[in-house]
Amino acid sequence: MSGDRSPARDARPRGVLRHFRRDRLTGQLAIGLAGVLCVSALVYGVGTAGARYRLADVGAWLSAGAKGLVVHANGLAGKVDGKAAVVPQMRGHHIKIVQDGTTVLLVDTDTGVVSRIDPSQLKITTSRAAGGPALQVLAGSGAAYAIDSVKGTVQRIDPLTLAPAGPSAALTAPLGQAGIDGRGNLWVPVPQTGQVVPFQNGRQGTPVTAGRAGDRLSLTIAAGTPVIVDSTSATALVVHPDGTQRVTLPAPVAEAENGVRVPPVADGQTVPMLGAGGSLYLLDTGVGRVESVALRVPHHAFEAPNVLGPRVYLPDRTSGRLLVFNTDKGAWEAPITATRPGGTIEVITRDHMLWVNDPDGATALALDPGGAVKRIKKYDDHVPGGNRRPIPIKAAPGNGNGNRNAGGPGHGGGDPVPPPGRPAKPPAKQDPTAPDPPTPIASGDNGSIKIRFTPAPQPQGVYPVSRFVLLDGNDQPVKGATPAQFAGNAPGGTFTVGGLACSNKTYEYKVAAEYKGKNGRTALSPSGPVGATACQAPGPPTALQATGVNHGAQLTWGKSAGYAVTYVISSPSGTVTTTGTSKTITGLTNNQTSTISVTARNGAGDSTPVSTTVNLAYPTKQLRNTNNGQTNTIIRPGPHATGQSGKIPQNVYITMTVVCQTRGDSFHDPESNTTSDVWDQVQTQYGNGYLSDTLVATSKSGYPSDGLYEC
Repeated sequence: MSGDRSPARDARPRGVLRHFRRDRLTGQLAIGLAGVLCVSALVYGVGTAGARYRLADVGAWLSAGAKGLVVHANGLAGKVDGKAAVVPQMRGHHIKIVQDGTTVLLVDTDTGVVSRIDPSQLKITTSRAAGGPALQVLAGSGAAYAIDSVKGTVQRIDPLTLAPAGPSAALTAPLGQAGIDGRGNLWVPVPQTGQVVPFQNGRQGTPVTAGRAGDRLSLTIAAGTPVIVDSTSATALVVHPDGTQRVTLPAPVAEAENGVRVPPVADGQTVPMLGAGGSLYLLDTGVGRVESVALRVPHHAFEAPNVLGPRVYLPDRTSGRLLVFNTDKGAWEAPITATRPGGTIEVITRDHMLWVNDPDGATALALDPGGAVKRIKKYDDHVPGGNRRPIPIKAAPGNGNGNRNAGGPGHGGGDPVPPPGRPAKPPAKQDPTAPDPPTPIASGDNGSIKIRFTPAPQPQGVYPVSRFVLLDGNDQPVKGATPAQFAGNAPGGTFTVGGLACSNKTYEYKVAAEYKGKNGRTALSPSGPVGATACQAPGPPTALQATGVNHGAQLTWGKSAGYAVTYVISSPSGTVTTTGTSKTITGLTNNQTSTISVTARNGAGDSTPVSTTVNLAYPTKQLRNTNNGQTNTIIRPGPHATGQSGKIPQNVYITMTVVCQTRGDSFHDPESNTTSDVWDQVQTQYGNGYLSDTLVATSKSGYPSDGLYEC
């Protein structure tokens, strides 16, 4: 990864950071690291203020508060490739770093001051007050926004000058954590209205309704797509470019007092959610499937879970570790030590890597999608790019907040990193000799629930497992489960419970390890509960076609992937439903183009809608006039027997254009001795207007007749 260092091409001072090649496979994602403080203009080891630096693109800024530094880490090499000192007067404040390409902004969330760092010189070029406490700043696709969550204002800012760029928008405060999607659109949750408001190029768009007013809303940008979780109603809204998909989540999601915890950014399509009591839910936004996973370490303090590759990483602040769940294997792996028990754990997703940092610790982690872990020594003096002067460090007491400079035991930096990989201890058991329970995962499909499980590695001194059985949420055996049991030495398996209704009801189950305990009595060691609905959200309909009819359309479409699907047809005339794959809708306005959408729905949620348009332009006909032998035929200006807009001479018969039919005055024609209140709108060489249907050679079969539309 080293750059070209030949003297002919590189005349920079020896202290300049090594030039790292750009990794074309990685993107630039906005990141925010709590606890990072402002960077001073001086980089130790660099002698000239005008020197320029190139940091590794596959990297992240990390706080190194134990020595009053921030460092830039190279994720691929697992090493620090740049260090900078912290401005002393900023210590003790909560500061976040926001980075998007060459835009590097420092946000003091205590004061609302934003500063810009020139990444080529690591120099603060400008600072500006952009809001108050709890200020959010986001950057992406060349745009930057300052969001005052307390006041409810959204202001686009120039990422170079930090000056306002255009007018601000006022939303209903307080605002939720915002995000920027893969197309550069800003999304701001407004819980008080139950909506999420988009902004494109600084302009406010049409709000998207995610729930009811006052619902608890959380936003994740998953693979560039906004996903809004409504913890109050236990639903999730996936905002695709062609429409939204609503997914029903397990009912216990609503039990989370402050809402489920989600990461601000997910690298792939899976959104992990941490619910009440440490329940873990995984939403696959690609297919609308939800899985719930039982945790083996309840009653701990967790941060929001993150997903990278097939693994879910759950920061456990109580133990100072990352709990690791492998979705491919359906099992918990050995946890990864991240910090001291009770310490701060910052986790971000950037450049297809997961970064884990304790601001006061000496070591940070960089994890790749394959699960490999690189431990980065933040205080390593051997920074790539040449020999450097030792960094002078003066210990200064911190105030217990933000980037602290308190070395020594218990304050980061001075303590050795605990050894990684010791399995997390399961919760205390009433019977110490009982085997540890298995790990179940529940998901629904086609009127059934599948509960797959993986046995836990058993410690020494416990009773052997005789078999695995399925229990309901009340610890009662489930009748009708297939199979009824698994042998105690089984490597795992899947229970299936069928014949369930595809509704929004959540079915809860546990998998128990059965054993013979004291006195040979049979006992159970049950897992935590997992729950799911009995189906998953359907896929969108296919091949939607619309054929216009008078004031309506005949619709046909292909069947959606899913179970117990109902189709919801929306048009300007309202909403109708059907379980079939065709429907004729009415109430549309003739001679206009209308948009019609069809959404598949079942108890697990909705698909994204598919849409088409139907043009109800008048299907004109070429017909002749009739009954013109006794007098001239008068063309009327309206469907009434008064006025004149033209005249067809007596005994003249022509072919004319009949546009449409309407009802009006009743008219009696003495020549044919017929009466009708139907009038035809006509276009002739003698004038345009209306003729009684008694004077036009229509079939008189129905109204409107001859394939004509109503005017």
